[in-house]
Amino acid sequence: MESCRRGVFISILGVSVSLLVLFLVAVVFWSFLSLTRGNAVAGELSSPLASNQMETQSKSIGNLENDVLYYIVVDRFLDADSRNNIPEFAFAEETSDSEKQVYNRMNQLLLRHTYDPTHRHMGMYWGGDLEGVIQRLDYLQDLGVTKLVLSPIQDNSNGLFYHPDIKTYLYRNKTEEVNDDFYSHVSTPYHGYWTKDWFEIDEHFRSPDDEGFDRYRVFRRLLNEAGKRGIGIILDLTMNQTAPGHISTEPPNLGTGGFLFGESWFADNGDVYRHGKRVATHWDPKTGERDPQGWFHEPKIIWDFDTASKELIEEGQISGGMPDLNQDAPPVKQYLFDAAKFWLTFNQDQYPIAGFRLDAVKHINERFWQEFEAFVLSINPDAVLLGEYFGGGYRAEKSIDFLRKTDNITQYDFNLSEAARRFFARDRGWDGRTYILRETTLGRKGNYYNYDAISRFFHWIFNPAQTLEIPTASLDAIPNEEAKGWVSFVENHDKPRLKTYYPEISDQGYESLIEFQFMARGVPLIMYGAETALGIPYHPEHEGLFGAGGDPFNRPMMIWPGSQGWKEEIYQATKRMAHLRQDYPVLRYGDTRYLLPNGASQKEDIFMLREADETSARLLYAYSTAGGEFLLSFEEEGVKQCRVVDTDQNLELVDGMLPVKLQPEEAKVFVLR
Repeated sequence: MESCRRGVFISILGVSVSLLVLFLVAVVFWSFLSLTRGNAVAGELSSPLASNQMETQSKSIGNLENDVLYYIVVDRFLDADSRNNIPEFAFAEETSDSEKQVYNRMNQLLLRHTYDPTHRHMGMYWGGDLEGVIQRLDYLQDLGVTKLVLSPIQDNSNGLFYHPDIKTYLYRNKTEEVNDDFYSHVSTPYHGYWTKDWFEIDEHFRSPDDEGFDRYRVFRRLLNEAGKRGIGIILDLTMNQTAPGHISTEPPNLGTGGFLFGESWFADNGDVYRHGKRVATHWDPKTGERDPQGWFHEPKIIWDFDTASKELIEEGQISGGMPDLNQDAPPVKQYLFDAAKFWLTFNQDQYPIAGFRLDAVKHINERFWQEFEAFVLSINPDAVLLGEYFGGGYRAEKSIDFLRKTDNITQYDFNLSEAARRFFARDRGWDGRTYILRETTLGRKGNYYNYDAISRFFHWIFNPAQTLEIPTASLDAIPNEEAKGWVSFVENHDKPRLKTYYPEISDQGYESLIEFQFMARGVPLIMYGAETALGIPYHPEHEGLFGAGGDPFNRPMMIWPGSQGWKEEIYQATKRMAHLRQDYPVLRYGDTRYLLPNGASQKEDIFMLREADETSARLLYAYSTAGGEFLLSFEEEGVKQCRVVDTDQNLELVDGMLPVKLQPEEAKVFVLR
């Protein structure tokens, strides 16, 4: 027994010594990493080259400055010209070309089956147009918008995509029945992402009065009228794929059609046009020949986007097998560059476009993007380049790698936006925590990034998975200043609307989320209708992409002041914050600091300070889930006055003490001086 005890003791001692050795090795290792990181960051900030770059660079990466963006799905904004709802005028039959005549008649037939005047089938056209955007420019200016991001307005292929598993009918109540089941399973190019001609404006968005005279006249008016109001126009440019099209009549059909993806009826088969003239054939139904000009990748299906290789992501077919363009092919690259130049130089003598939203950037290789950004900036050094790397942010390391390999493209901050959406909807699991909000907005000033070796080691011991930590490699790769130019959002044209996905979210919680978005680092984007919490009724059948209320159910028709469902308080809060953003550039360029007054919960409350230097105003965002009374001290910082933004009330601070009283889920914003 005694020998057994000695053996156990020796074993325990041996294990303890081994753990101690491992601990010391880990401490040395983490110390080395911390020192290396510290030297790297210090070198970045103190080197003459970095200093010179900060002094000479007048624009941030992506060329977004102190902006408030507003994203519009043109078809769902305002129907100001009913004549283009079924735009047969674009396909006149008077032609001696028999093939052209058949093509025009086919388009006319398809157009009659793609428009839904009832606004109940969410996969069909509803009538919004560029004239509608023009008519609401005063509204947008008053809201505080500086740049509009338009869904693609380039010419899309006309047709229907049908699949029995697709559900697009908008129910108004749970007992309603569908009258016409066919159109409840139909998708059309109302969204603009099934392009066939990158040099033309789609007939659904322009005026029949311009046909044969100046097909671009309504867009030119939009640019000029927006420019007079200080609003720039950013065009959405999708360069990864064309429109749905078959590639074979034999199974398995790897195009949009056949048993894999449903069935499609389109006047074009994924072909590419230039000012109405076909320049590339995707598949010729007469001969069965595929891609005779060599413009497309071989058909490859991306079954799982999370596990697919980088090569498959770049060369595979997305969204149901749409034809994937090969940007390495010289004619394709030249075509896309020419299209970019066409729009950049359009209306150049008055108000040209402000730049591009670049769709699905991860599906095109970085070689193309490196050349593309250099080409665009050679034409307009101030052009906005906003890349949609879906899921991007600090925690999406592949998106960080994309930014590292490009020089002048910024991105959507999905990580920050999704965390904020979840937190204010009180979905506090996983990344919907204040911890994630703090670390994401602090960047290299975050706690985890700056842990000493021992703290980092114990953090690693107690949280070995580290699934929710921001990778230090991402923070090392992207300086805080660059992340301040990333775009944040409350609603996104792919993600579910909050009021549908989280039907229990209160108006107060939604309003506090809007205020947090405008106070946090990044460039705020309002998706049309987010300023009034636009959503649709929750229904089990409203299950779109990424959950209830997702694509296409996140794209209802825009509503306006006085309409049923309009939320004036949320609208006023959005307007107030958009103008505050313009009045205080510290919200765009300043640093972030978090406070924790007595009585506040680190997990449930947010006290976020935005500041630049001692001469500039500081802005405080205060939010409490449960509500309460809090006392913050600014005596050491010399703050003597503050303004409560929502009431425009001025307060004198006694001994630098600011009392804050909050109702449950309420946020207040203060300007401190």
